Amino acid sequence: MFKIYRIIHIVWTAIFAFFISIPILEIGALEKAVYDDAFFVVLWIIGIVFLFIKRLTKIGFVLTILPLLFAIFNFIF
Repeated sequence: MFKIYRIIHIVWTAIFAFFISIPILEIGALEKAVYDDAFFVVLWIIGIVFLFIKRLTKIGFVLTILPLLFAIFNFIF
């Protein structure tokens, strides 16, 4: 059951990671304004890897939530 929750968690956080990566795809190059977007996408990918390592599962959940928090912060402010 816990593995199914991990997969569902990956899918719904992937939506926000893709939302953050849209400026990277539009510009096509890593400029100064895109570094923070790329940073959160990389953190999301590292979080996915950590989700499947038994000792680092909790850290993986936190890392995969960061793009969501970043997207909410960008939308509000």
